Amino acid sequence: MDNVSESLERESGPTAVVLIGHGSPLAEGNRHFRETVAKLMPRLPPEWVVREAFLEHAEPEVRTVLRELAQMKASIHLFPFLLFDAGHSKGDVWGFMGELAREFPNVTVVREWAIGTDQAPVSVILELLPPKDPEIRDQVVIVGRGSLDPGANASLYYQGRRLWERRRGREFLYSFIGVTEPRYRPLLETLEPSGFDRILVVPYFLFEGVLMERIRKGLEDFLARHPLPHGGVVTPPFGDHPILIEAIAGRLTRLVKNRRTVMPRWLALDPPASATL
Repeated sequence: MDNVSESLERESGPTAVVLIGHGSPLAEGNRHFRETVAKLMPRLPPEWVVREAFLEHAEPEVRTVLRELAQMKASIHLFPFLLFDAGHSKGDVWGFMGELAREFPNVTVVREWAIGTDQAPVSVILELLPPKDPEIRDQVVIVGRGSLDPGANASLYYQGRRLWERRRGREFLYSFIGVTEPRYRPLLETLEPSGFDRILVVPYFLFEGVLMERIRKGLEDFLARHPLPHGGVVTPPFGDHPILIEAIAGRLTRLVKNRRTVMPRWLALDPPASATL
């Protein structure tokens, strides 16, 4: 991999990787993303220029970072540090690439896709959940952000099923904090508390933020009305978990080595969306 990096530097300036976060109105969420980027950097070659950028709510914004790197004549590799490929990944990232190509036609820009249906998040959540106890009846509730993109919403169920295959037990339930149905709080109100001893809420989220606070408050309110023998747990967001960071480092290494945008994994779940490529 050192030879690849040296070759790229001779041809087109430094090798640059841009990690694109969504951004949060909550400072803690943006801090969490920046700390995750810092944890990722030791797993990448030291000669790479690694930059963070945000889609909204925080600085630096993506266009600013891309222009700075293009002026350095860097070979640019984009990674949308997002869970699924929806509007931001399928639309905004392509838009940034197109704008840059028009302004800097001699600069190479390639991209990865969002984390998507990678096995790494499933392995991470399996570690974050409390161990199974044959004496405790658990109810797992997975919570997604919610999207206007049906493929992204379907991917949550796909990942949840893979998690169930590895943990087993009572059927998992699925909900979303916004945009689409079923919604998280109304779903909790449909539960019959006598049917389980502990509720395990799994936010399928990378970083802290306003929505994580809402999820925790939702479970707190539910348990205040429906005390359970073993209470409830909200697992933390998992963007900085070592398993996920290692998987992302591997994908970035392949992206830089191949120097081309690969076909996205989500096409297997949403073939008609190929028209967006």
